Amino acid sequence: MRILSVGSMTGISNTCRFRNMCLEMIAEHIDIVNTSGNYSIWYRLAYRLFQYHIPVPLPDHVGANNKILDLVSQNEYDVVWIDKGLIIKPSTLKKIKERLPSSIIVSFSPDNMMKRLWQSKQFCDCIALYDVHITTKSFIIEDFYAHGAKKVILANKTFQKDFHYPRNITKEEKKRLGADVGFVGTWEKERCDSILYLARHGVKVKVFGDKNWEKYSNICGNLEIVAGGLYNDDYAKAFGAFKISLCFLKKCACDQITARSVEIPACGGFMLAERTNEHLQMFEEGKEAVFFSSDKELLEKCVYYLCHDEEREKICNAGRKRCLESDYSNDGMIRRVMTQIYEDENRRSNY
Repeated sequence: MRILSVGSMTGISNTCRFRNMCLEMIAEHIDIVNTSGNYSIWYRLAYRLFQYHIPVPLPDHVGANNKILDLVSQNEYDVVWIDKGLIIKPSTLKKIKERLPSSIIVSFSPDNMMKRLWQSKQFCDCIALYDVHITTKSFIIEDFYAHGAKKVILANKTFQKDFHYPRNITKEEKKRLGADVGFVGTWEKERCDSILYLARHGVKVKVFGDKNWEKYSNICGNLEIVAGGLYNDDYAKAFGAFKISLCFLKKCACDQITARSVEIPACGGFMLAERTNEHLQMFEEGKEAVFFSSDKELLEKCVYYLCHDEEREKICNAGRKRCLESDYSNDGMIRRVMTQIYEDENRRSNY
């Protein structure tokens, strides 16, 4: 299989980079167009204008469209995999099809691409031009079809086998990263309210997050705010250093599951997550992960499991085992969606 892989691949823990690594594993030959780069003032302004429903396209700040067309003009590809193609133009997809009519153009995104917050004008204009859309959001599949999508495949949330695994944690790292209850993520009102509820009821919580968390630094003695987030190996180590890792869902995205839903247990962490049907489908409640539906239940679960180390350890081990046995990994997901894509293509050609 010959693949052209397009996406923003930066940093050790970048999920697009992880997916590209898995594409490399199944490809006979792969070429890469990296769309990462410093965002210009015009890029940020265009994004903001689009949020206000002004149909301004995002500037192609790295020349990705020209790079794609140069490669397509010189090579044959079975699959053109575009990871969150916010700057990819409709004209680029049309030219790929003109040059390579039998190639399969795939769009992948882990975000809610039916929400304007994660869209661009180019992406919206391209929805009907992709052969396949891959999403991790079950509740937007029909919306994709309503916007002209030809084929939509639901993929599971994933972990990276050689990054999300239990780490050896030093005493210094335990002190720096560890906590009774920990959370890694951006500020949202609902999750902030829940964390403050815990702290005000005697539970010590450490948050690694964005600048919006900083104003809560001195609001409660049980709450420790570490601004700047966590990256690279520290990200994976923190889930092993926390006694309990909180997993909140992004309300503005209407999430039912999130990346941390798999990454926390894969790293050997104890996951206490919001109860949803999708969480319950992926992990057995009380055995492989623990869930809550209210602040009161969240507090009760934190107090209980902080006092029951053996139960906590069993759930950590079972959660990690479930990730491996159900193969929630990136390479497992990539192989499954590729198999489905080609099975569908074979059925179509035979028909």
